[in-house]
Amino acid sequence: MHFATKGRTNVRVVARARPTSSFASDIFKFNEAADSIDMRLPKDESAGLVNNQQETWHFKLDKVLSNGSQEQIFEICASDVVRSVMDGYNGTILAYGQTGAGKTHTMSGGHMGFADRGIVPRAISAIYSEAAARPENNITIKLSYVEIYNELMFDLLTDVGVAEQSGDLSIVEDSRGNIQVRGLTTPVGGTEEEALHIFFQGDTNRHVAEHALNKGSTRSHVVFTIYVESRSRVESSEKVIFSKLHLVDLAGSERLKKTGSDGVMLKEATFINKSLTFLEQVVVALGSKHRDHIPYRQSKLTHILKDSLGGNCKTTMVANIWPEGKMLEETASTLRFATRMMKVSNEASVNVHLDPQLLIRKYERQIKDLKQELAMHDTLAGRSRVQYEEYAPDEQKELQDKVQMYLEGDLQEIEVTSLRMVYESYAIFRKLYQNLRTELANRPTAPLPPQGGDAEAGDGGQTAMHETREGEVGEDVEGKGIAVGVAPANSRPPQEAMVPDAGEDLDDVPGTEPRTHRDEFQKPPDKQVVFAEWKAKEGQAFEDAFEKNRQELREKRAEMKDALIAANAKKKEIDEAKELLARKQSEKGVDPDREDLIDEEEYALIKNLKETKQQYRDAFELHSRVKMDVLQIEHVMQQCKGRLVQGFEEYYDQKYGHLVKQEAPEDEGERYDPQEMFDLAEADRLETQHPDAMAYHKARKKAAREVRQKKIRG
Repeated sequence: MHFATKGRTNVRVVARARPTSSFASDIFKFNEAADSIDMRLPKDESAGLVNNQQETWHFKLDKVLSNGSQEQIFEICASDVVRSVMDGYNGTILAYGQTGAGKTHTMSGGHMGFADRGIVPRAISAIYSEAAARPENNITIKLSYVEIYNELMFDLLTDVGVAEQSGDLSIVEDSRGNIQVRGLTTPVGGTEEEALHIFFQGDTNRHVAEHALNKGSTRSHVVFTIYVESRSRVESSEKVIFSKLHLVDLAGSERLKKTGSDGVMLKEATFINKSLTFLEQVVVALGSKHRDHIPYRQSKLTHILKDSLGGNCKTTMVANIWPEGKMLEETASTLRFATRMMKVSNEASVNVHLDPQLLIRKYERQIKDLKQELAMHDTLAGRSRVQYEEYAPDEQKELQDKVQMYLEGDLQEIEVTSLRMVYESYAIFRKLYQNLRTELANRPTAPLPPQGGDAEAGDGGQTAMHETREGEVGEDVEGKGIAVGVAPANSRPPQEAMVPDAGEDLDDVPGTEPRTHRDEFQKPPDKQVVFAEWKAKEGQAFEDAFEKNRQELREKRAEMKDALIAANAKKKEIDEAKELLARKQSEKGVDPDREDLIDEEEYALIKNLKETKQQYRDAFELHSRVKMDVLQIEHVMQQCKGRLVQGFEEYYDQKYGHLVKQEAPEDEGERYDPQEMFDLAEADRLETQHPDAMAYHKARKKAAREVRQKKIRG
C-alpha cells in the first residue's frame, strides 16, 4: 500500500503478534486475509446469573501479521515511508504495546545477526541505498537520538554520559511550525556504516531493567530521527528539500500486579503509564471531529510527536500484542488503542524551502544577465553609452553642467538615454531650485542668470561564474569456498594385518606376551587407515550423503561463477561510464559564480551511469542469492561431515580406546581459545555474505568495543 501524495491520510496501523509456545487458540483468532482479530472469553459462571461481562471482541486493522518475519515487517510497515522521506515528506514509524510484546525487537532487532535486524537498521540501509541511486541530487543525512526517561529528556549521542546530563532539553517550534529539540546533537552520517555505528552507540545508553515479564525491559521512550536534506544538481540549487524520519520505540505499558515492580522500577512504571495515558488522550482528541484543543503539551512524548500525530507527516504504527490467555486484558487494551489511532488523520506535504543566501546570489546573477541583455539592445539601437548604475560624482558634475547650460539657453535640448539619467536630472533640478530660493531669500534684488547643463552615461560590466560537480559510487565482491580431502586407500601399513581385533584374547595367541607387558608397547593403528576402511563399511551412508552434497555444491559454485562474471562485466561498464563522465566534466568551462548545474549531455551520462549501476546491482543480487545457496549447502556438508567424524570417533574409541589411553599426550602446538575461534569463523563468514551485512556487523562490533572501553575507563 502506498500513501497518497495529496490531501489527508489516516495513520496506518499494523498488528504484529509475538511468537509464543502458549498461544491461546481458543481465545484469539487471527484472520490475515481479512486483516482482523477476534477475541472470545467465556463468562465467569461464579459471577452469578446477572453477568454483563463482554464475551467477544472484533478488531479490524490495516494489516494483521501473526507470524511475520523482520523483513516482512519492514516491507509492509516502513519501505513506503522511507521512500516518501527521500521524496521530501516527513515520516514516523512507532511501536506500541505492553511490556514484553516485542516492540524493541521490532524496531532495533534481535541478537541473532544480520537477518534479525529491526526496522531502524533496515531503514538506515534503505535511505543510503536511495541516496546512492539519486546522483542528480546532493543529499546530506543527519541523525539524532533522544530518550524520554521519567519525563526528562536525554541526548544519547553526546559525549557527555546520560548519568551526567541534567535532562532539561527543551522542545521548541521553529518559524515554520516544525517541532525541534533545542541543544540536541545531530551528527552527519557520511556512510551507512557510520550511521549504523551512531545508532548502536546511542542504543547502548538506554535505560534497561528486568522484571517478571521481560528480562530486558526498556524503561524509557526513545526517538531516533534521520534528517534528510536534498539539493538538486540539475535544477536550481537554492531549492532545498528537507524531511525527517522519526523511528519511535515506546516503553511498554505495565500492570504492576503482573510485573511486581517496586522501588525505582515502580517510579519508572508510573511515569511510563502516565505518558502513555497522555498519548491516548491526544489520539482520542484527534479522532473527535468537534474537539478544538489538542493537549500536545501535557507530556514530552506527545509534544515531540506533534508533527507525527495530526500534522505534516506520514505515520505508521506497529501494535505489538502477546496472544496468551493471561495477557488478554493487555492485548485488548492495545488493540483498542490501535483502532483509535486509525482515526487520526495527517496532511503530509513536501517540505520545500528556499535558501535565502543562494536566492540572493541567484537574483544577483539574474540582474547582471538582464543588464548585459539591455546593454546589447542599446548597442544594436545605437546607444552605446547608456548608464544604468548610480552616477559617480564626476558624472553628476558633468550632467549638472549640461543642465546649467540648458537653463541658460546655451543648449537647446538634453538627450535622455536612460531612466537613471531622468532621476539624476530631476535631483539636479531640485538642487538648483533650492539653491536659487536660498539666494533669492538673502538677495531679493539680485538678478538671476540663466542656467543649463547636460551629461552622458557609461557602460557596466560583468563577473564570471563557477560550477562544481561531484561524481561516483562503487562496489566490490569476492567469493570463497572450502574443500574436503580424503586419505588415499593405499596408505594402509602392512603391519595392520598383524593387529588382532579388540575383542580377541591376546593371552591365548601363541608367541605373544601377557597383556600386562604387551599393552605397554603396543600402539593404536593409524586413524587415517581405519577411517578409510570404516567409510567403506559402517560409514557408507555418511559418505554417500557427503558426496551428494559435494556434487550439488560444485554445480552451485559453477552457477555462482557465471553470475560473478556477469557482475564483473557490468562493473567494467560502470568504470567506463565514470571515465566518460569525468572527461565530460573536465571539458566544461570554469565559471566561479555558477552553482552545481549540469547540461543535458552530462545529465544523460549520469542517467546512463545510474542505469548501469542498477544492472550491476541486479547481477550482484543474483550472485548473492546463489552464494547463499552455496553457503547453505556448505553448512549442510559441515553438519554431514560432523556426523561422519562423530560416528568414526565413537567407533574408533570403542575398538581402540584402551590403546589410545596408553599413549602419552603429545604437544599439539598452539591452540585458539573459544573467542579466537569464534572471531576467525565470523570473519570467514562475513567475507561471503552480502556487503550490507559487513557494514552492519562492523558498526555493531565497533559500538560494543566502545562500550567495553568506557567500562574499563570507568
